[in-house]
Amino acid sequence: MAKEKTICLPIVFHFHQPVDQLDFIYEDVYKKSYEPLVENLYLFPEIKFTLHFSGNILEWLIENKPDTIDKLKIMAKRGQIEIIGGGYYEPIFAIIPYRDKIAQIKKLTNLINNEFNLEVKGAWLSERVWEPDYPSFLSDAGLKYVMVDDNHFRSTGITEQDTFYSYITEDEGKTLRIFPINEKLRYLTPWKPTYMSIDYLRKAADIEGDRCVLFISDAEKMGVWGTTHEICYVLGHDEGDESKPFIPAFFEQIRNNTWIKSITLSEYMDQFPAKSLVYLPTASYDKMEEWVLPTEIRKNFKRIRKSLKDDEEKKETYQFLRGGFWRYFLVKYPESNIMHKKMLYVRGKLIKAEERLIGVDDEVLIPKILDKINEAWDEIYRSQCNDCYWHGVFGGVYLQFLRFSVYTHLINAEKLIDEINTLITPALESYIYITPLDFNKDSKTDYLIESNILNLYINPSNGGTIFELDYKPKSYNLLNTLTRWREAYHESKKLKDKEVLVDRFRRSMLRIRFLHKDENLEQLHIDKYHEFGDFIDGNFKVTSSEKDVKLAILEMEKHGTVKDTETDFRNPCLITKDIYVEENQIEAIIRVNFEEILGQEEELERIVDNLQLAIDLPFFFNGDTNKFRWESAQVELKDDKEKDLLEPFQYEGSHFKAYDDSYDLNIEFTILSKVGPIKINKFPIIAYVYTEEGYKKIYQGINVSPLIKIDKSFEITLQIKIF
Repeated sequence: MAKEKTICLPIVFHFHQPVDQLDFIYEDVYKKSYEPLVENLYLFPEIKFTLHFSGNILEWLIENKPDTIDKLKIMAKRGQIEIIGGGYYEPIFAIIPYRDKIAQIKKLTNLINNEFNLEVKGAWLSERVWEPDYPSFLSDAGLKYVMVDDNHFRSTGITEQDTFYSYITEDEGKTLRIFPINEKLRYLTPWKPTYMSIDYLRKAADIEGDRCVLFISDAEKMGVWGTTHEICYVLGHDEGDESKPFIPAFFEQIRNNTWIKSITLSEYMDQFPAKSLVYLPTASYDKMEEWVLPTEIRKNFKRIRKSLKDDEEKKETYQFLRGGFWRYFLVKYPESNIMHKKMLYVRGKLIKAEERLIGVDDEVLIPKILDKINEAWDEIYRSQCNDCYWHGVFGGVYLQFLRFSVYTHLINAEKLIDEINTLITPALESYIYITPLDFNKDSKTDYLIESNILNLYINPSNGGTIFELDYKPKSYNLLNTLTRWREAYHESKKLKDKEVLVDRFRRSMLRIRFLHKDENLEQLHIDKYHEFGDFIDGNFKVTSSEKDVKLAILEMEKHGTVKDTETDFRNPCLITKDIYVEENQIEAIIRVNFEEILGQEEELERIVDNLQLAIDLPFFFNGDTNKFRWESAQVELKDDKEKDLLEPFQYEGSHFKAYDDSYDLNIEFTILSKVGPIKINKFPIIAYVYTEEGYKKIYQGINVSPLIKIDKSFEITLQIKIF
């Protein structure tokens, strides 16, 4: 009698929501996906499952859904499930330091041990990002295996048939088992009838019985994406499944076809050795490698990839086609880079605070300081959650509330560091510092003005602008704005060109623009006016930085030019920016001096007569946009539309004030100039973003831009108050 062909089928479900996800989304995802999925796992005790929960979603389930946790505990006791670990708050391991990798892994491992009494052997890799040094730290953390996309194996020459096995790799002699995730099963489920998945498994089965087709899915895919709740738990597919919901139909197929061996990944490892040693290049899943590419390159890459994948004669070429490198998101989106570098900067301050503990011998004080140190570390770990550091089909960096979450946790950590330093040295309760350093890691010096109330991060080389403004009493970054970046999907035929607004320069504070006097609010809003100056992103030189008790002063200057409106002549011009920071107030004095050149008087007169100067004053509110309010001492607002902070508006005046009711936070601008009347322009920063829900307009902040008449020599005083 011929031996029956069999196939091993490990099934993995990944449960994750970003740190500080909106409460109603937690509930919606639970009702549509988590609850019915776990219920169906529970009803099929014959089938083995490997589950992964990020720490914050597991915390939420423990606190809010004890019935679900009880079912998981029962499944754990009967040996039906394995729960794997990873980073507690789902970081991309590649961009966090070694100490943090180990700490996050151990924190999640301990929670799983304590809650379910299960040994943790496997690691979930956020967004399946892999780098060749991973075996070292994962081994150090006590983990034995990971799962990566079969895409990771392609450039090594491993074929689809070869991905039906596990492999072993090493770094510094520390080994790690690797399981390839099966791409075809991932795309069949739940979108196609179950028999198609079974047919695929049947073709993969063999007599030896050591083949492994790894099925993996986000739990959210089974209930939240598009129509999947109806497909998985209500209607199913007509063809083959006779409208039986997909999840129970799929599990029944696995149970009824005894040649499919249900198994956990640890059980597979115990039964079968690795096929061979392998070394994988840096990789992530195929779509991620497309999304990370610069916009123009991405468009070409997508076209080339599709043409090769769909052409039978070119499939061999497709095997070696590689996309971009995940870390390039920190270049593609400067806002991602700033969050990441702030995380590294704050943790560096925490390490210094830890080191100061060595000099403390007060037995009562030491436990208090240790508690604050541990709390600060957890704030930093929360800020490392990966979701807002990238963008693909998910909102990612464009989800403003997730960026706000990162900054909130990092400012919380800074406040705890302040408390630690004050406990050790009480005189440090009130302070102000100016620190020059290459914050962005771009080889250029930035200046950080930090106090117990405000943080100002200033980039002299990018127009002498402020790119972060933290109000520490509220743990609130008022410059958590996002530039309206050009994206590859903006060329979709579904979009009208006028709907997609793109910025030429970062939305930072104190950016100076020279534009024609006929340009108005609309041209500023769409950023399509002609720029006559070279100060907008020019390199300002810091001429002085000093502090005096509670006052910090930074002075910058740039020698540049402004173009004549009728000829190519560019008139030399000197602009200085002096920034004063004290308590909760900032004052910026901007001086503009045109050089008067003999024989070029007419051109200078035209420049002065025909141009105006604009100053970017963007800011970000995080609360409910319907509760944002604004007012001015010079304007009587007539109706709700005019009172709406997000509604474009222009008026003549010198005062602007806005209020975030959700956080009880005010920002107030006063702009003074002796040259002439000032027109204050206000408009929202709205990005057009493609998400899993389709195209969406997502609020990214507000820009206030005073338009100021110029002269051959003039001065502008800008006062900012936050309270």
